[in-house]
Amino acid sequence: MIRITGHVPRDAEAFIDMLLDEEPAILVEGPRGSGKSTILHRLAARRDAVILDLDDEQTLSALKEDVTTPLLSPGLVVIDEFQKVPEVLSVVKRVVDREGGAGRFLLAGSVSSALLPHGTETLTGRAHRLWLPPLSVAEILQVPDRWLATVLASGEVPTVQTELRRPHVFDLVAAGGYPGVLLRVPGRARRRWFGAYLTAVADRDLPDMVDVRRPGTVGRLYRLVAERTAAPVVLSELGNALGIHPATVRTYTDLLVRLYLLYELPGWTIGVSTKTAKRSKLHVTDTGLAAAALGMDAHRLSQSPLGGAFVESFVFTELWKQAAVIDEPIMFSHFRDRSGVEVDVIIERTDGTVIAVEIKSAATVNKADARGLRFLRDRLGDRFIAGVVFYTGPLTGRMDDRIWFTPIPALWGGAAPSLDEGGES
Repeated sequence: MIRITGHVPRDAEAFIDMLLDEEPAILVEGPRGSGKSTILHRLAARRDAVILDLDDEQTLSALKEDVTTPLLSPGLVVIDEFQKVPEVLSVVKRVVDREGGAGRFLLAGSVSSALLPHGTETLTGRAHRLWLPPLSVAEILQVPDRWLATVLASGEVPTVQTELRRPHVFDLVAAGGYPGVLLRVPGRARRRWFGAYLTAVADRDLPDMVDVRRPGTVGRLYRLVAERTAAPVVLSELGNALGIHPATVRTYTDLLVRLYLLYELPGWTIGVSTKTAKRSKLHVTDTGLAAAALGMDAHRLSQSPLGGAFVESFVFTELWKQAAVIDEPIMFSHFRDRSGVEVDVIIERTDGTVIAVEIKSAATVNKADARGLRFLRDRLGDRFIAGVVFYTGPLTGRMDDRIWFTPIPALWGGAAPSLDEGGES
């Protein structure tokens, strides 16, 4: 059983605390319920900051009447759910431009700033943007290992042996990472939480931000994408299933991306193949929410044809979560050319070096699983740091020059939750 019993220390908290000593403004964005408010309140208490929580109706009303005065308070000003009064961004810009210095503003919002009204200040060049996802497995288990940081620092794939097997991986896939749901006993209580979450996003949060004529369609679209997670985007297919025009599908898909419920992973094309297919893939950003939307528990998911795709989205989002607190730009994409060669995830640094990742839900691997990795290695030469096949077996091993297989639990050092308590049911 995957469960938390109280506050879970977040990697992002220490990272934001460090940034506050260097940056004038920090903008934290992520899905509702990912833990942003908890981090903001903890940092505000530590730094004796003024906190403006716009989920509080009185605070919201007061700030709408006078958006400037509260933000002129000396020291750190923390603003939670800033998107409810977008005008705060213009005030932040003026204060930062006038005063400079570090640790002046810390803002958080549950929607991308791209959904704010046209003409809203974006704080480009004035705020460090940070994504706060739901909990990673390393955070849930409270272990120190972070696979991506280790590989980026050393260029080596760590050797791991784990007790976790395929059913345990699916327990983690089906649990997801939302703190609110992980505090609940698995079963009906969690299903109720997930159901209420999707309803709140589709029927309440979206209409507050944009004019959605058929909000129920957004929830249906999410479920359709969940059935196709880790697959290329085919707007006409989704439109036919929903009975709406592909252009409307594109609009609603963009909304789900900007609410951080989906991630659009672009195709990678840089100097590898002239036959590269550029179509993006869509990933759900929390496999627990997606599984619940489809009525799947861990056992059913592990036996379903959807299991492999859910494992791919799970591993991708674990890598993405780890990248969020690495202090360098990291770009994610996938590779596929028209001859059928593909790689699930490309992790590229600004110097052009690449880590390539294949993801399998099987408990064994073979040479064919590394076909795409070998293709990229042979074409990229020294730019290719490592190719890795993640799978549900127990051991790390070498397949070829700079190509490895490793257990999915290597992402968090191989540590196991309490395996004697059963799985999600």
